[in-house]
Amino acid sequence: MVRLRDAVLTVILWAGYFYLMRDVFSVALSFFGIAALWGIQVYDPSLPAVMQRLSLYSIVILANTAALLAWARYNQLRFGRRNRRRRSNAATPSEIGNFYTLTADQVTACQSAKRNVMVHDERGHLVAFGPLLK
Repeated sequence: MVRLRDAVLTVILWAGYFYLMRDVFSVALSFFGIAALWGIQVYDPSLPAVMQRLSLYSIVILANTAALLAWARYNQLRFGRRNRRRRSNAATPSEIGNFYTLTADQVTACQSAKRNVMVHDERGHLVAFGPLLK
């Protein structure tokens, strides 16, 4: 369903693009001697308006390009060469135990229980843990 929606939106956007650029296509076709059924021809007096519109389009394209390149460079500087799309490595019970000052066996016992109770002191350090018994 999502792909269908994306395909329909893509077709609509391309149709809008061709509609906005119809004068450019007709001028290009008439330059090569092909008369277009729509738009203006090469020697049409309204051609300067089309050229002004094209210059505005090119300014917008250059501004968008500059913004995207700046954003990409910012992300390169921010994240370096790290591969952010790769899945991170799973934490081992010993790594989790080092964080909570537990042994790997205690972490495994906590992971196997459906519910656990963890009690922390005022500084956030773990002081007691165990499975929740009903």
